[in-house]
Amino acid sequence: MEEKSLKQKILDRSKNFKHYITHKKKESRIISIAIVLCIIAGFIVKLNNGEVISYAKRRSTLIEGETITDIVYKGAKEISKGPSKSYDKVVYLTIDDGPSAYTDEIIKILNENNVNATFFMINSNMKAYPNQVKNIVDNGNTAGFHSVSHDIHKLYVSPTSAKEEFDINQETFKKITGKTSKIIRLPFGSKPYTPRSSYDALMDAGYKLWDWTLDTEDWRSTSQQIIQTVKKHTSDTDNIVLLMHERQQTVAVLDEMIKYLKKEGFEILPIRESDEQRNYWNGKLFTEEN
Repeated sequence: MEEKSLKQKILDRSKNFKHYITHKKKESRIISIAIVLCIIAGFIVKLNNGEVISYAKRRSTLIEGETITDIVYKGAKEISKGPSKSYDKVVYLTIDDGPSAYTDEIIKILNENNVNATFFMINSNMKAYPNQVKNIVDNGNTAGFHSVSHDIHKLYVSPTSAKEEFDINQETFKKITGKTSKIIRLPFGSKPYTPRSSYDALMDAGYKLWDWTLDTEDWRSTSQQIIQTVKKHTSDTDNIVLLMHERQQTVAVLDEMIKYLKKEGFEILPIRESDEQRNYWNGKLFTEEN
């Protein structure tokens, strides 16, 4: 009985020893794999560090001699490579010489694109198209005035003659809509034709004079030429006062123009009474703050 017991003990120890050896082999294998993984990881880190150092050296060479302003400017350009929509860019759509037979169609296109514009109206046209005048106002657009005569030889016969024409515009507009407006545009722009005395009389009367920064020349252009002009002259500026007229070719391209401006990141706005006037006399047309 003792002999069997001894044999049993020997067998038990043998089994334990085999189990120990097997277990140690597994541990050894795991340790070996871990060591190999550590070596590979170290190699990768070393390689990445080398790439980082190499990139840093190249970057240092690239910016050598640049000022902080240069670097910040380049950084800003990198940021600007994101989505194009940015309401730091503004375009004021302004439409002269109306109202007309095209006014309602223009307003329809503006509404379909959820934007508004500014209409600079001639006195006789307001009288001829009173419903269109109301339509301009009722749809959230801005009504402005564009004189009575549309003639530089009549506008400036005296220091107050231009101001008197806009007063007549005001009276006609008020009869039609019950409202008033102080936003005006002089025919052919405020320079070089407008005398200083005429400009001063308009300012003293509280009128807000707006010129433009981009003339589509739609009065003598095809629809395709109009859109090409807009694309050419809006790529390098963030703030535009866009001049158009109530013409068939302009109506035909207006929807495409609006969609292009939106795609380029412009917010399309009407001029408001609260906006600071922008004209050649006060130097606000091409300044950075505008």
